[in-house]
Amino acid sequence: MAGRNAFTSRPAGIFTAVVTGLIGAGALYVAATSQERRLLNLVLGAFMLSVAAMAVLAQRRSVATWRRTELRGRPAWAMSLGERGQVPAVALVLTVLGLGLALAAVLDDRTGVRVAAGLAALLLLVLAAEMWRAWSRRPELRISADLVELHGPGIDSELAWDDVGAVEHANLGTRWAALVLTATAGAPSYHWTLSRFLLPTDREPDPPGIHLRFGLVPDEAQLRRVLRELHLADRGRREALVAAGPPSDAGS
Repeated sequence: MAGRNAFTSRPAGIFTAVVTGLIGAGALYVAATSQERRLLNLVLGAFMLSVAAMAVLAQRRSVATWRRTELRGRPAWAMSLGERGQVPAVALVLTVLGLGLALAAVLDDRTGVRVAAGLAALLLLVLAAEMWRAWSRRPELRISADLVELHGPGIDSELAWDDVGAVEHANLGTRWAALVLTATAGAPSYHWTLSRFLLPTDREPDPPGIHLRFGLVPDEAQLRRVLRELHLADRGRREALVAAGPPSDAGS
């Protein structure tokens, strides 16, 4: 797996959590004991504590954990997609900051501040709502001997193994890179539907197929090996592989 960045590395994460937690607690203490700039200190304290929570949650890294399940009544493997901690952590920060700005927009008596704070609060709360919605969908990949099914943050798609043309890397414009199971032309088993609230968290798959964005996949190298092995196998071999149990976390 790719190495962590400076923020999500354990020493940096612990340091960030401690420092922001102390600042947040201090700001809330000042807000509770002093009338001066109480609203500012309240918002600052809540925001810094949410950043501390984000630093802690960001340490919970996703791993390629497979489990047994069923797909259309047939034995299958399932793997959760997406970071277990980072999405709700960022959503929490956006929510707290958005609510703080909304409170400032309501309580401040200056028109300019109200307008600016209100617009910023609306934007942040919309982004937060989208992130909470995407996280609540519990993105998941399911694989049986016959079918691959993706329940993504903003899309549901499925494709039969007999209609998979290739398993390959793809650069999906400037938005993201992905591991793609391409669909053959006119594949009868290929279906997809978008799930949207306010923002387009996903889009029509291009090229047609199942798109597994690298940011969602815990171990892209392992998943690529597994998918390519299943794609090259005939149905009998796929059935035997699935029945034998899901790949280990170390994956081979």
